[in-house]
Amino acid sequence: MKTALAVLPLDLFGEEVILRRRWFERRPVRKPAPARQEPVQLGFLDILEMSDEALEQLRVHDDISDEYVEWLREYLLKLTLRQLVHPQVSELHRLEAVEWVMSDEVHPFSFKVCCAALQADHEDVREGVLAIMRKHAS
Repeated sequence: MKTALAVLPLDLFGEEVILRRRWFERRPVRKPAPARQEPVQLGFLDILEMSDEALEQLRVHDDISDEYVEWLREYLLKLTLRQLVHPQVSELHRLEAVEWVMSDEVHPFSFKVCCAALQADHEDVREGVLAIMRKHAS
């Protein structure tokens, strides 16, 4: 018993695309983009180590907005607090996070400034963090 299946060929290799490219259609002419400076990719540590003056210079050039800096402070605080209790974080990173939380320094991305960006009292946050760490340690 012979069964003939009529299967339509699948367009696995984009033959429809190839056929369309062979047509002689007029394509829109693209204008070259205006030349502009290549943006500089800043790493997280680069931004963390920048002075207020350097951050202000970047803000003047609209590379970094005030909203972005506020978001970055919030992100840094949340990320660091998660690292303190996450079981897969290395001991080195955990110690760095504890050192950052316990520090009383004031700079653009210090613990105090990040807490202030979220309108939280840094002492209350610090006490809460220590309580959670004690709970997870036992």
